[in-house]
This record gives sequence, C-alpha cells and structure tokens, in this order.
Amino acid sequence: MFFSVIYPLLLIVSLVHQNYLRILVVMHRRPTLLMKAKVRPTTHYVRVCRSIRLFDLYSLDMMSSYLSALYAMYLFEKTRPLPYKPAEMMLLKQCRQENFTWRHALVNMFIYPQSDQQAEKVLLLHGWDGRSIMLRHLAQRLQATGYSVHAPDLPAHGASPGRGVSFYDLSSAVIDIERQYGPFSVVIGHSSGGLVGCMAAMQGLHFKRMILISSPCCFGEVVDNYVLSHKLPRHIASAMKKLYQLRYGVHPDKIGPEWIAQIKQPVLIVHDKGDISIDLEDAMVLTHVLEKSKLIVTAGQGHNGALRDASVFKRISAFLEPTAQEDATRMANPVLRLRPTIDVRFKR
Repeated sequence: MFFSVIYPLLLIVSLVHQNYLRILVVMHRRPTLLMKAKVRPTTHYVRVCRSIRLFDLYSLDMMSSYLSALYAMYLFEKTRPLPYKPAEMMLLKQCRQENFTWRHALVNMFIYPQSDQQAEKVLLLHGWDGRSIMLRHLAQRLQATGYSVHAPDLPAHGASPGRGVSFYDLSSAVIDIERQYGPFSVVIGHSSGGLVGCMAAMQGLHFKRMILISSPCCFGEVVDNYVLSHKLPRHIASAMKKLYQLRYGVHPDKIGPEWIAQIKQPVLIVHDKGDISIDLEDAMVLTHVLEKSKLIVTAGQGHNGALRDASVFKRISAFLEPTAQEDATRMANPVLRLRPTIDVRFKR
C-alpha cells in the first residue's frame, strides 16, 4: 500500500544521498572509506520505513482485521539475510562449508569437524536475524574439546536465501538437518534458536542433552511481545495466532511450558539477569517445568555475552561430560504435529 508507493521516493532520496557523498569524497572533503557505506532506505531511513509500515497496518486494520493480521505476520516473519564478507569468512576458515537443499532452497551449513568419525555431534542454533558466525567462539571451544560441531545458517538467515520464515518452518528444518547430518548428541540454542530447538524436540528430535541460552519459554508470548514492542493494535496478536493455527494446525499459545515439560533429557539453561531481550522470568519458568534442568544465571553478559564467556563455557563443558555414556532419546509421544493444510500468507 502506502509503503509500496513511498519506498521508490525513499530510494531516489538514497541515490541522491549516495551521489552527494561521492562528490564530497572527490572534493577531498570526506575520507574515501565513506564510499563503502551504501545508502539504502531500509538501513538509513529506518524510522521512516517503520512509520510507513505502521501506517499501512493501521489502515488495513480499519478495512479488515484479517488483512492487518496477515500483514503483521508478513512483517513478523520477515528476516534480513546477510551474506558473509571476506573478513568474516577468514574467521570461519577452520570450518567446512556445505550446502543442502531444504524445500527447494539452499541452507548453508558450517561444520567444525573432527578426525574421529565417531566423535559426538553438536548442533548449534542461532537466534532470529542471527548467523552461525555469532556462535563461532562456542563452536571453536566445543571443537577443541572433541566435539564435531554443526552450525547452520537457518533458512532465510545469514547466507541462506529467503525473505522470511516462520518458527514452525524453522523447527521442521531442524528435523531435516538431523536427517541429513545427525544424529546429534547435544542441541544448543541461543535466543529464539532455543525455542526452535524445543519445538523440534516436540516433533521427535533425537538428542542426549540440550542447552538453552537466553531463550524464550513460549511462542505465544513471542507473538504478544512483537505486537506490543511495535505498537500494533493489541487484537492483532490474537488474530495472528488464529492464522498460525489455521496454517499449521497448532495454536502458538500451546507451544509453551506445558509442552516443553515433556522433554525428559537433561537441559542446561543459561540466562543473564540483565537480559533486556528475553526476561529472566522465562528461564525461571523453563527451570521449573523441565524435570532434569539446571539454571545458570550470569551478570553483565546481556543477551549475547554468554556465547563468548570462557567461565560460562567451563560450566557448559562440565554439563556435557556425561554425554558420552548416555543414549540419545526422543519424546515418546511427540506433542507437536504440524499439518500445513492451508497456506495463509501475505502476498506482495
């Protein structure tokens, strides 16, 4: 709607801005390095773009709550795939990079291998709008202790192509990753990657132990928080949930503590008390409902700090020590059964 009309104008403004910077560089009034900064509407005029989209959504809501919920779902599932720069690839030089096909799209997999083919395998799941490179410190430490680590760029994230994806589809992708590269002894999820790992476990993912770092405890609350933080009409959250139930056969509020409690394998929960992205209360809920759980509360690490902290890794390593003597299991009766019967999506 309005965004489609105004975006071309913003693009023209961006081109004018880019050429203005080019002129300043030619006149030696700005450093040459400035030319590496690409001026794009979605990066340099973020507030304007968000305001237009919000105006779009409220306008749709006046006409149809169904259309506004569809548009809100489209924005909620929209991701920012980021290809790797040469400098970033240098940081990942010890990895083996592979691609595999998932639903007619390629998914990038970074493997930190071991010479021993019988080495225990670990699956690392990054968070929303994240990339596997964010987990490289943890992956390198796990590799150094003898684990073969698999860190994918999940569909529509990082170098894996795509413009958007749902949490449901990400959990299905994890199941397919297990078929391709598993079985995995340990599943480690950061932020929403932890919830996606739990959703995969509810579908029958095999593993021995799980680690949840700064993870939410309920998908329904993730939807509620998105609507609240983006100042959308409150009733859109319930409409979005109904559309998810229509699309996948499972209501988002069902994907929460009651179902997560069915995970019987040992689970380590790591959360920072100052995390402003995911509240510590989510970790407390997970600790309460999971039968074999242990909670580590950090301070001053924020949402991502635990991924790089050596002291946290020592405790993770201690938690994983008994893994070699355990057997991989799965949920006896998977509670999450996705039945995509109707594809309800917003088309642009």
